[in-house]
Amino acid sequence: MSLFLSQTELRGLNKVGDLVIPGGYGFPSFSETGCINHVDEVMAPTPEADVKDFKLLMKVFSVAPVFLIKGILKLLDKESAFPEPIGGLLRLLNVGIKGVVFSLYYSGKSSDFYQGPSVHEAMGYQVHCEPVEDEQGKSETNKPNGSVAR
Repeated sequence: MSLFLSQTELRGLNKVGDLVIPGGYGFPSFSETGCINHVDEVMAPTPEADVKDFKLLMKVFSVAPVFLIKGILKLLDKESAFPEPIGGLLRLLNVGIKGVVFSLYYSGKSSDFYQGPSVHEAMGYQVHCEPVEDEQGKSETNKPNGSVAR
């Protein structure tokens, strides 16, 4: 259940998510992971007007045939072939749609019922932190980005 998207809009997001990330080669598909359960974490910091537009688009995608959504996604990938401002609008739409899909998928979060390998496991991505001691013997923690927290 989402605070931002209805069941119809979630169905549209799963549909476009599976077209962008169909899975295979050891990777789960977008919908298999259940990462959509965390969509509110992506929507919460999003400006209200953008959420409203995204909801409308997902509502349309929920009833649109797959071939039409595939065509829209292909068109968005060819945004550089269009003159501005059309190319700019297509680029924004591409980032708006795929940004949500990729953010959810690569977040490493899934539904409680998902039993398969996580996306991070499938990628072989592992974040490893271990404390190191400084010259005074104080313990420091390495952060994944290379900075050190005390």
